[in-house]
Amino acid sequence: MSFNFLPTSPGEMQKKNWNELDIILVTGDAYVDHPAFGTAVIGRVLESKGYKVGIISMPDWTNPESVKILGKPKLFFGVTSGNVESMISKYTAFKKPRSDDPYAPGGKSGHRPNRALIVYCNLIKQAFNDVPIVIGGLEASMRRVAHYDYWSNKVRRNILADTRADILVYGMGEMQIATIAERLKNQEPLTAIPGTVVFSKDLNSLKNTYLDLPSEQQVIESKETFLEFYRKFFRHQQKTLVQKSGTRYLVHNSPPAITTNELDNIYDLPFQRKPHPSYEKPVPAFDMIKNSITAHRGCVSGCSFCSLSLHQGKRIISRSESSVLKEVSKISQAGYFKGHITDIGGPSANMYGFQCKINWQCPRESCTFPNLCKNLMLDNNGWLTLLEKVKNQKGISKVTVGSGIRFDLFFKSQNAKANFKKLVKSFISGQLKIAPEHTNPNVLTAMRKTPLIELEQFIQNFNDTTNRMGKKQYPLPYLMSNHPGSTMHDMVEMKNKIFKLFHTIPEQVQSFIPLPMTLSSVIYYTGTDPLTNKKYYVERDINKKRKQHNVFFMKNEHPKESKKHIRKAVPRRKK
Repeated sequence: MSFNFLPTSPGEMQKKNWNELDIILVTGDAYVDHPAFGTAVIGRVLESKGYKVGIISMPDWTNPESVKILGKPKLFFGVTSGNVESMISKYTAFKKPRSDDPYAPGGKSGHRPNRALIVYCNLIKQAFNDVPIVIGGLEASMRRVAHYDYWSNKVRRNILADTRADILVYGMGEMQIATIAERLKNQEPLTAIPGTVVFSKDLNSLKNTYLDLPSEQQVIESKETFLEFYRKFFRHQQKTLVQKSGTRYLVHNSPPAITTNELDNIYDLPFQRKPHPSYEKPVPAFDMIKNSITAHRGCVSGCSFCSLSLHQGKRIISRSESSVLKEVSKISQAGYFKGHITDIGGPSANMYGFQCKINWQCPRESCTFPNLCKNLMLDNNGWLTLLEKVKNQKGISKVTVGSGIRFDLFFKSQNAKANFKKLVKSFISGQLKIAPEHTNPNVLTAMRKTPLIELEQFIQNFNDTTNRMGKKQYPLPYLMSNHPGSTMHDMVEMKNKIFKLFHTIPEQVQSFIPLPMTLSSVIYYTGTDPLTNKKYYVERDINKKRKQHNVFFMKNEHPKESKKHIRKAVPRRKK
């Protein structure tokens, strides 16, 4: 009987009768062979192209021998810190070490180093200095150019230079990695590959078909230049971008476009849909998603604090119904499955099936901010139909929306009232997640998240619909503290408003973390929105940030009581 996981040890290579590998993937996560885990996806894509691929998961970052376990690959090492940026994985918004890591067996932290991508690449350089290195994943993607780094409180250079890798893949990476493997196999240069970043000694080959960005050194030294750089980068990502970095030039190639058929093919690869059998303890991240399905990629919202649009793009690419139903059939046959599909969606579940009248060629910075783009085609009919078809599949007793919805877009779509009744009646498991994030207009503007309908209107619709059906279901809001623009006074007002609307104080309050390369991180660092030049109040003091965050967790009978505790600390907004 053949071994169906990608090999992680010499013994597993022998089971496949392999003496050496073409490609070795190194990841800071546990190896879970499931399409929600990036390393597994890249490994299966390369395998489908005929390459022999092995995986080194969670290497001992203190020992170069840990990256030698599978020998020397013929083509390259592919390196990622994992599904989550390593500094986010290790530290809280208040820069305290986290005690858990859902991508590790048993969920305990400690196996992943700071700046894991750099550390892993340095290990490989020590062990095999002559083997090409390809870096990818979220950490590479969101540090692919000069960026503000919250942990060191300064602008850092691109991570390609720090890792000394040969090429950086940004975005999801399946198309890029296949091209890179073919180029290296044929001993061809790694230039002009969409969705990649490389260094070049000169720009002669580009023939002036690029946009020149301010030099990396200028960006690091000057906040004003950093704002200029980010403005150009954000608005011209579809072009070839060039930035002088030391004595070389960083060449940022435009992103690739994936089709529905190509996405379907990826999800049809032979994933084992479970963690590698060598792990004695469960991997919490797998338990969270094992019964859920990713139905699309991309996000039209473009929220300033989110890395998604910079990583996956705003273009919505949806899988076909047949592809999703095929995955449902695979899940239903798993021994752990009890009949409940816990999610069918993506970043916001109801973006499935969204299209653009001009094929996503719109020059707007956001499809939803400051208002709804006339070219965006909102249609939840296909998504609700898909949910109903999944519910009627053999072995399925229940289908719910676990990832939540963009509630204002839902009510701007076709047949909104009828579709909302269907959603409430059949596809909510007690709670429906929504993400208003904040209630203050100034903060929402900084977030680029001005709601298209009022939160009060949605809550009224939800309560009316639920009550008419005789159900006990509740909207669950996700909120954010400390985002640029937010003051203590704003947090108190938000707490009072949320209590008034929801009649309870939710615990889902996240303290803002300036994720690398996001618009919010630029505002946090400079106090200025580079796209509008608007100035924002920014709380940077850790203790004051904690106080602002704790407004929602003060123990008092009514949220108005919190005013008594913080009145002296409230900086009121200047009119």
